[in-house]
Amino acid sequence: MIKKIIATVLTFSCSFIINAQVGIGTTSPNPSSLLELNSTTQTFVPPRMSNTQMQAISNPLIGSVIYNTSDDALYMRTNLGWENISRTSNPTISLNKNFPGSDTVVATQTNTYANFPLNSTDVIANTSSVYSVTGNGQITISESGTYLMNAAFSVENVPSGTRKFVIGIYKNGTLVGYPTRGTIVLSAVDTWGSSGTLVENFSVGDVIAFKYVLNNDGTPLDALNFNIGITKLK
Repeated sequence: MIKKIIATVLTFSCSFIINAQVGIGTTSPNPSSLLELNSTTQTFVPPRMSNTQMQAISNPLIGSVIYNTSDDALYMRTNLGWENISRTSNPTISLNKNFPGSDTVVATQTNTYANFPLNSTDVIANTSSVYSVTGNGQITISESGTYLMNAAFSVENVPSGTRKFVIGIYKNGTLVGYPTRGTIVLSAVDTWGSSGTLVENFSVGDVIAFKYVLNNDGTPLDALNFNIGITKLK
């Protein structure tokens, strides 16, 4: 008899847990609500933290919500990573630097890639919850998705003759594509530049590296401008 009573109590308790609703500010939460908050004078406040603190959360549950104080926006964890659910424009990052004359910044070892000479001090716009600059020409991604990348550089004293140039984009150390590449043919020393775009899919934690080649028998040249731009498309 005692066993039957215990079994009945356990069954009743489980039923209560499964069907329980919680109402705060109301004694009659909607039947479809597990938790219902009702107030005209107070607000619901989710956890508030910086972007760095948000990214440091270990294995956040899909559907988790926080208020990101770095971006002043609500974020939800999805299978693509942390998503700004109040975002009205695509997340972007832009780095740019103009160089003075006689800077000899442009590396010119034959058929050798060099990183774009741009770092965190050259950022002119950034959605910091998505992008972080982690080295020269190197950006780490915090949201999975499809990205449009633009890269450009110009040189003010390219010698006459024929020489190879390349802009390459790497993902986690592997070359994934060329925004632009070709051959320069000049009859005299002149200013030259090139730019191009590339679309690629990235996952959380992927590292994008922007690199270039400009053959000149190892003699450095003077940079005029370097530029990197990335926009998340979806």
